[in-house]
Amino acid sequence: MRYIFVYSFITFLLAGCNSTQPKLEETAIPSPISLANHTLFKSQPVPSEQEIFSLPETEQTKFLEKYNQLTLKGIRADTAISQYLESSIDGFTYDGETLTATNALSKQAGNCVSLAILTQAYANLAGVETSFREVSTYPIFKKEKDLMLVSSHFNTKLFAPKEESKDDNWIEIIRAGTVVDYFPQQNTFYVGNAQYSSLVAKFYANLATQALIKEDFDLSYSLANEAFKFTPHNPELINLLAILHRRAGDTDTAKKLFEFALKHKLLSSNLIASYRYLATQLNDTVLVDRLENELENAAKTPFDYMQIAIKAANKEQFSKAKRLLNAIIKHYPYLPEPHFELAKVHYLQNHHDLAKTALEEAIKMSDSQEKTGMYEAKLKSLELTL
Repeated sequence: MRYIFVYSFITFLLAGCNSTQPKLEETAIPSPISLANHTLFKSQPVPSEQEIFSLPETEQTKFLEKYNQLTLKGIRADTAISQYLESSIDGFTYDGETLTATNALSKQAGNCVSLAILTQAYANLAGVETSFREVSTYPIFKKEKDLMLVSSHFNTKLFAPKEESKDDNWIEIIRAGTVVDYFPQQNTFYVGNAQYSSLVAKFYANLATQALIKEDFDLSYSLANEAFKFTPHNPELINLLAILHRRAGDTDTAKKLFEFALKHKLLSSNLIASYRYLATQLNDTVLVDRLENELENAAKTPFDYMQIAIKAANKEQFSKAKRLLNAIIKHYPYLPEPHFELAKVHYLQNHHDLAKTALEEAIKMSDSQEKTGMYEAKLKSLELTL
């Protein structure tokens, strides 16, 4: 299969004693959807949870026949599903669209969420447990008017059937299974584990974002409202809802949502950047400075820190920019982008020899022809000035 990769994991067991830790009482955080200006929007029909994962009866029959054949041969359940995926959607290609399982199957296309949904649909039929993982890749930025879209990535783990242990003191640490993923690559960084509810919310959130871009505010609101039912305290959803209100003309509610996120520490780099944009529009310089600090505290991945470095360079804070970029390079020397950004900082300081060295490193670490071509063009242009 050209576009889908699967990985198998073995089970690790650890001897130990079972113990129950006392639970600390936590103050319940209200759902941010309660802050929404519901009178501003009209509810629209959206796909149900069942519709997202449903498959045609003919496909269900076809899958179960093949699945049962494989498992009767002794093939593990998770492996059987991955083998079926490999054989039945060999031409599955990435097109960036978020689709239901039925549409992804018929189009043989979709994004990582579409693939995860299709995988989950088969897992549902087979009764196989799943989990999900969110990873960060180099951000693909797309500007839509005043909205900045940033790519993210999702993959699925199909769990193997649980093995019964004869020793009650053995605890399963890493459960065996198979990971189904798009384009696994070196330049990815673990963000966090996710569950089924996260996948459903991601489906609705992606469609809500597309509706927002098309300025279909009612549909965007309706989809976001569904997403909150599955992950009520997701910072990215709060960000989406706040942007939706701002775009619909309700700045006050947008600000309330952002402040709610800050108060309850439901933060992401995207949310803080969006709030900073609003603060800039409101000419609130004190708030802008406060959010600049919050942005640095919320950074998790090397790409988050790189964006902070880029902003520092734009403000001519070259020492800060170089410090951050060199730290990224020290820990992730194989990433080409920090070398390229460092070259730009050196160039702005008229340190052309250092800029040349950094560009050469970027070319050496480049992971695509497109990047290599861009870096080489910059290098040739720089060499003309030396």
